[in-house]
Amino acid sequence: MPAVKSHTADLAARLVDEAGRLLAREGAAALTLRRLATASGTSTMAVYTLYGDKQGLLRAMYAAGFERLGAALRAAADAHDDPLEALIALGHAYRDTALVNPHLYDLMFGAAVPGFVPDEHAKAVADAAYQPLVDAVARCLAAGQFSGTPAERIALYLWSVSHGMVSLELAGHLPAGDPGAAYVEAMVYAGLPFIARAG
Repeated sequence: MPAVKSHTADLAARLVDEAGRLLAREGAAALTLRRLATASGTSTMAVYTLYGDKQGLLRAMYAAGFERLGAALRAAADAHDDPLEALIALGHAYRDTALVNPHLYDLMFGAAVPGFVPDEHAKAVADAAYQPLVDAVARCLAAGQFSGTPAERIALYLWSVSHGMVSLELAGHLPAGDPGAAYVEAMVYAGLPFIARAG
């Protein structure tokens, strides 16, 4: 049974990624379960069994994108004892995850599929992916490294800057130069207002 579950999980992940690439490359109209099965080298029945219909596939893609993001953010935050270092690592993890999963990013944050609305489970996964950032900011406040407004408001501001920079990079709209350096610079400027001043 574990081997069967592992095989199913591997197939589901492969289908999510292939569906994301089809969506990014050819648009919502090209993403059908039959087309996905052909592109993935599996049976149409396997795709229908896993997802039921196109909306089920889209919900799975949306949830998978946020599951990957949440896992990366939690791992980054947990890798550092110092709260500020953990927050910095979390910022890098956000960009890294987006660059690895650009084919899911538009569905997660944009209007890649007109009319698509995630279900309650998918929304809960998205909310959980955001929580590590709030927790990391709260740790900085508790340690006296940050000061100012509540953790939720600071986290929203930092996320807005990070998300904006990543979105511009994925769309190819950043000025010429090193996008990684531009991202770090934006994160530094975003965090400066909250750094606690000595005395």
